[in-house]
Amino acid sequence: MPRSFVDTFRVDLRQMMPFHAFVLAYTAIVLAIAAMYGALGLNAYIQYVTQLAPLYFVILPATLAVAHVALSILRSGQPPHAALSPGALLGRTVSAAITLGMLVLFLGSFTTFKGLMPVLAGGFPHDRLLADIDAFLHGGVDPGPALTALVGYPFVLQGLQWNYAVVWTALTIVPAFFIAVRPEAHAVRLRYFLCFALVWAVLGNLIAFGLLSAGPIFYAGVTGDAARFGGQMAVLGEHIDSRISAYLWQSYVHGTVGIGTGISAFPSVHVGAAMMNALFLRETGRLVGFLAFAYVAVIAVSAVLLGWHYAVDGYVSILVVWLLHRAVKRLLGARPRVEDDVTASPSPATR
Repeated sequence: MPRSFVDTFRVDLRQMMPFHAFVLAYTAIVLAIAAMYGALGLNAYIQYVTQLAPLYFVILPATLAVAHVALSILRSGQPPHAALSPGALLGRTVSAAITLGMLVLFLGSFTTFKGLMPVLAGGFPHDRLLADIDAFLHGGVDPGPALTALVGYPFVLQGLQWNYAVVWTALTIVPAFFIAVRPEAHAVRLRYFLCFALVWAVLGNLIAFGLLSAGPIFYAGVTGDAARFGGQMAVLGEHIDSRISAYLWQSYVHGTVGIGTGISAFPSVHVGAAMMNALFLRETGRLVGFLAFAYVAVIAVSAVLLGWHYAVDGYVSILVVWLLHRAVKRLLGARPRVEDDVTASPSPATR
């Protein structure tokens, strides 16, 4: 192999080692707990590989390559010239593939443990408490039913549901590919992936397990009280697709694990992931940061309106993610900088 491959791969792998170590340790803990409770299935891992491997290793690379060639030809009328040597490009590609593979492994571990949480906690014991806290914070009114009474128009609910399920997923999963592969993202790569893993693990596993709840949409099923959120659920059932909630409930009842399975409301990973992206985007410019924070607000309101979360779930997520982002930024700022190799990054723009 050319020396540039070795140097580039070594630098990139060393940079991402804290993320890789976190994912491996986290996965080992999750698998150990699953084995203790006789739930050592690999279904979540297999499904995430099946769904995300084609996206990360075929579809997005092909799209990026075609876009790069097309833009280069349009701008200069000439085929593009590689900014990196072939060996350096290969080293960066292999390193990015390892990082994305670790992300897929992390998501499989996250979903595996999320599915185990009701088993470990004996159900969802904290919905009444969180609903009461929510009502107290909002003047004695449950926010979800109140929002539904104000914004219960079918086209609004359907649009927000599509955004919550489809657009949010794309905005959460796709950016990781570009941050892993683009040389320009070298300075934030480790911080982004560590924040990603910490946001999901801390919000969706650690804090969620401490106050495990199912959310308004499953409130009747876990508390036996069908009246409190019954009106809201009736409106939602009439106007929006209920297949996702049915899928999650059936996976809980039957103990199955797959893409996106596992029920927990407090705190909200949806809001947390949007908040994390907003904090990173704010560093690139005021306008894009403003739009990103506006999107956080849309997700937070949607989570309550669609019955997935209590409002307090989003409030706590925003605070915790802000603290995590600051902590990781400060921690990595104190670490010795892993210098990029001069043969792999010929200009400051790629550093």
